[in-house]
Amino acid sequence: MKKVRILSIDGGGVKGVIPAVICEYLESEISKKVNRKVFLHEYFDFIVGTSTGGILGALYTSPKYHSAQEVLELYKNCADKIFKKNIIRRISSFGGILRPRYSTKALEELANSLFGDIHLSQTLKPFMTTSYDLIRAKEIFFDSINAKKKPIKNFKLKDIVIATSSAPVYFNAKKLISLNNDIYNCIDGGIFANNPALIAYAEARNINFKKNLDFNKPSFPEADYMILVSIGTGKKDGYKSYEHLKTKGGAKWIIPIIDILFSAQSNTDNFILKKIFDSSKNKWNYYRLNPRLYKSSLDLDNKSKENIQNLFSDAQEFIKSNKDKLDDIVLQLIENH
Repeated sequence: MKKVRILSIDGGGVKGVIPAVICEYLESEISKKVNRKVFLHEYFDFIVGTSTGGILGALYTSPKYHSAQEVLELYKNCADKIFKKNIIRRISSFGGILRPRYSTKALEELANSLFGDIHLSQTLKPFMTTSYDLIRAKEIFFDSINAKKKPIKNFKLKDIVIATSSAPVYFNAKKLISLNNDIYNCIDGGIFANNPALIAYAEARNINFKKNLDFNKPSFPEADYMILVSIGTGKKDGYKSYEHLKTKGGAKWIIPIIDILFSAQSNTDNFILKKIFDSSKNKWNYYRLNPRLYKSSLDLDNKSKENIQNLFSDAQEFIKSNKDKLDDIVLQLIENH
């Protein structure tokens, strides 16, 4: 029986360029190996993403068939519009302390142009993304399989990608209304799952892939029957640049603490998944790909041309240094197709 192939993508704002570059490499290499143009969703059975990773996952599974190359170009070209600086807003928001730093107008327009009226239930492969509902103080999991079964869970993709990426301080919460008029005020899923790989693993354990996808895939698979590829949005050696925060109050901690919490959760879930797969006979089929950022900024909203190019360069350097591992992933994805 063939293994279930799972792709998990972290949150990270403009740093989504990093996983976009890696996914483009995987798609390109698979195309070369099978001697035809393929789309990434064809070689993954389940895709999960948080925040910018949720946007990527939605694009890869959209029935509009976006290639990984198209998605990469989109990320390189649209960051400036989404994180557009407005001097009046910056002053009135007091740097994000009194109100969100950015308007969601550009993000709303982009989401509408990319997804239109496509619903979650229409994704080409099982897809899930995360958010957090402020009204109920509860985590939300937007799940395409569940959306097919329950219309009240079937929101439009354009609304879901905004809900998962509405990071506090940066954007307003996203209001969603279900078919039975339940109201949700959603913020970035990175609040509790910036690295959604552990959630992807847990959810996959409860999916009947044999019924939903392919007779040759297992039902409710254990780690032994999974290939889990988890892609991060980059890391640094530490937080030396935050040394001056030791003596500062809450206002100075607002932006750095978000990155620290996101990073801590990502590392913890990676540790747990390593333990899970190490205890299985399939220990080599969990891949955590999280490039070190040598030139790039950790900031979620650094959309300067120089930083976008640096993100691209850091991702390319990672691919070059980890070619054997990436090529092994490619072969595994093909063998279990």
